[in-house]
Amino acid sequence: MSSEPSDASLVLSAHHLSKDYGSQQAVIDLSFELRQGEIIGLLGPNGAGKTTAIRVLSTILPATSGHFTILGIPDSSPEKIRAVIGVVPESNGFPRSMTGEEWLIYMGRLYGHSTAQARKKASELLHIVGLESAGRARIFTYSLGMRRRLSIARALINAPRILFLDEPTLGIDPVGHREILQVIRDAAEINKVAVIFSSHLLGDVENICSRALVLKRGRVIAEGTVSNIKQRVSVAQTYRIQVAPEAIPAVHSLLSAREDVELVPRSNHEGEIVISNKDSAGNVDVNEILHQLMQQGIVIEAFSRDSMSLSDAFLAMVEEAKV
Repeated sequence: MSSEPSDASLVLSAHHLSKDYGSQQAVIDLSFELRQGEIIGLLGPNGAGKTTAIRVLSTILPATSGHFTILGIPDSSPEKIRAVIGVVPESNGFPRSMTGEEWLIYMGRLYGHSTAQARKKASELLHIVGLESAGRARIFTYSLGMRRRLSIARALINAPRILFLDEPTLGIDPVGHREILQVIRDAAEINKVAVIFSSHLLGDVENICSRALVLKRGRVIAEGTVSNIKQRVSVAQTYRIQVAPEAIPAVHSLLSAREDVELVPRSNHEGEIVISNKDSAGNVDVNEILHQLMQQGIVIEAFSRDSMSLSDAFLAMVEEAKV
């Protein structure tokens, strides 16, 4: 018998989920929790298990072992789970002869709406995803980006409590891309929908996700907020120092004598010196470097530190992980 979780904000709880295809392990010992209004990013190289994880959690595939609940509903009741979730798969089939509006009305009717209710909901969703002007055009005339938007509208037809999005911005033009990310944000922030967001676009994950799971060969190799994941990766930190062009030889001489930094020959700006710490796990006393330069009479015109992107952290983490 199912029941709501004691923590009212908890909408998904996965425990030691694994999925095998014969001798191949696609997902291994996946455990995490998801709360209302939270957007979790799934990251990993091709074959990491992201799509399989979404298919298991959305009840498309049964788990080989482990279990999960959604809104207190156990995975042994897939029909009940499907009534409260929305799914945007990586690829989606459409009835070519129907219009976008007709298809959404049809899907609304399948979820028990009256024709009038389904028509109203379809109109609202076409507006939300920016397809109101194309709603009466046949789907076979839609571009790839328009079909992705229609998939998201379809996933919202039943007012889901959880959205599973597998590459939702794939193939969408820059303007539509931004609009779709805003739709996802609004669903989480305004309607408190929980979102599992799988994407190869690390900028998207960094932009809208509150947490991320990094997978490699089916295993989670990192979990946490985006900032925490970046902090946990040992990568060389890069600094930029701007001086007068004539001061460059003196700066090179001083920095070359230090054992903790190395010059990075990649600046295209006259008078800019780029340095990084030689040991990625070590620290550079930048204040000391700047003080030494000023003691030599060198004027520091500008100084900055390059911030590490999620892409940098992801690549370093996947490289380092021994799975």
